[in-house]
Amino acid sequence: MNTIQLECFVTVAEYLNFSKASTVLKMSQPAVSHQIKTLEEELNVKLFRRSTRMVELTPEGLAFTEDARNIVTIADQAKLRFSHPDDYPI
Repeated sequence: MNTIQLECFVTVAEYLNFSKASTVLKMSQPAVSHQIKTLEEELNVKLFRRSTRMVELTPEGLAFTEDARNIVTIADQAKLRFSHPDDYPI
């Protein structure tokens, strides 16, 4: 599991739309789909139910949403610590 996969998951979960998520993430829609697919394979669960007309979180996806958001937030904070060291003393 990596932060790109998690950012894709969180964004798709927020918009429930792969196309909108790809625009927000500035990635192609197939790239976002691939990241979600590999995350689902690693976790061995389906995170979304998809049809041609809708996307919805599965119960597993709903349960994973808070964890994924927390991990992305912590990763972002860690990046900020080193990009602005005066604001985040060690």
